Amino acid sequence: MHEAGYEIGNLDATLILQRPKLSPHKGVIKANLSELLGADPSVVNLKAKTHEKVDSLGENRSIAAHTVVLLMR
Repeated sequence: MHEAGYEIGNLDATLILQRPKLSPHKGVIKANLSELLGADPSVVNLKAKTHEKVDSLGENRSIAAHTVVLLMR
C-alpha cells in the first residue's frame, strides 16, 4: 500500500462475537492495527457487536469481522 503511494484515510472495523467481551481490549487492538498498518490511530475505528445468540456467531462457534478501508493517494 505504502509502496504504491497510498495511505489509510479511514479504517472502520466491526468484530462480531459473543465472547470474550472486547471492551477492555479495544484500545490495544486499535493500537496494534494502527502500528501494523502504519496508520495514525485517529483514523482507525473499532466496534464490537454480538449476534444476540442467533446462528453460529451467536452460539459462540464462530466470529466475523467486517472492515471498510478508505485509501488515499
